[in-house]
Amino acid sequence: MINMKLLDFWGSFQANEKRMIKILLFLLPLIVIFIYLGDISNKISAKKLNLETAKANFDYVYGKALNFQKYSLAQKALFDYPEKKDFIFSESKRYPLIDFQSGEEEGIMFIAFKSESVVNYAQFLESLVNHPEIEIISLSITPNSEFQQVKAFLQ
Repeated sequence: MINMKLLDFWGSFQANEKRMIKILLFLLPLIVIFIYLGDISNKISAKKLNLETAKANFDYVYGKALNFQKYSLAQKALFDYPEKKDFIFSESKRYPLIDFQSGEEEGIMFIAFKSESVVNYAQFLESLVNHPEIEIISLSITPNSEFQQVKAFLQ
């Protein structure tokens, strides 16, 4: 009964109207699918932004924690070795430095060593300046094929 009414109703449309209804029935699901996919894409973008923000926050806190750890290690070494020379030697043992030397030249204290890694001697020099009495006046770096020769004058 309902099928007959639908067939009669469908038959009452002209060819252009039938074509228009078919196009609308075809486009309607496509529009719904595209809206759904767009919404999913927006949600993914928002989650990605949240993830990037969380990563940036984590990196910031992690960096601060590493800085605090370096600072606390330097403070501990400073407490254990209050003399500048003792402090410098204790810090030099924490890093893989080759041929470490300490001395004086024209009344100015210097340290000289070789290192295979820029990171190692940069961290070593950074740990030295945590001592309140140590200041790096000048720094000389001579690169070689296997390592870098570093000489620093301290005050």
